[in-house]
Amino acid sequence: MVIESIDLSFGGAKAITDISFTVYEGEICAVIGPNGAGKSSMLNVINGVYTPQQGSITYEGKKFAKMRPHSAAVMGIARTFQNIALFSGMTTVENIMTGRNLMMKSTFIENALGIGRSRREELRHREAVEEIIEFLGLQAIRKIPVSSLSYGLQKRVELGRALASEPKMLLLDEPIAGMNLDEKLDMACFIQEINRNRGTTIVLIEHDMGVVMDISDHVIVMDYGKKIGDGTPEEIKNNQDVIDAYLGVSHGD
Repeated sequence: MVIESIDLSFGGAKAITDISFTVYEGEICAVIGPNGAGKSSMLNVINGVYTPQQGSITYEGKKFAKMRPHSAAVMGIARTFQNIALFSGMTTVENIMTGRNLMMKSTFIENALGIGRSRREELRHREAVEEIIEFLGLQAIRKIPVSSLSYGLQKRVELGRALASEPKMLLLDEPIAGMNLDEKLDMACFIQEINRNRGTTIVLIEHDMGVVMDISDHVIVMDYGKKIGDGTPEEIKNNQDVIDAYLGVSHGD
């Protein structure tokens, strides 16, 4: 994916200014920066939640001035959010099943009556969901409403729902935030396994620099809506502009 010259403003206030970078297929790319740097806005541009005033996104050989959320999902771009966006009254397995919606071809009537393709689809999608539940270690909570789960487990369920769509690219907005040490280590392992074993390209926002530097292949650094660093973890560690940004005062989300 090539992000080219993206500008994004809200009511005259610049959120992103002339940012360009490339996410290479099969890598883990971290987007980091102080609070308020524009990181989540950048993810929202990539999957079409926000429309930039200028710039383009090229994905799988197609160039888009405006990416739409449905088009992004159809092309295999899935997303988790900084604020968990699960269906609180539904169970773990039901939430993860919603990630299969785009793959379901049966009609409303077929689903209502349990005929035609409906039953075959249900079995196939259930099998895929059960594999994700096993992979993420969620068997013990599969029938529990997500509203009663801990924050860390809810984050894991949301990851499962994103995986259920079988994404080619996975956008993760602070997947480790708010977790205890064991939960952080588990999530970092899951992210690496998804990348290595499933071949999924991952773009993540994360404030835990230890995790970022351990698992990322490529790091983009933003500050005040601008790109100030782009390189390997080692290059970013030695980038003076990045060091200065992190030593400066946080400037609010």
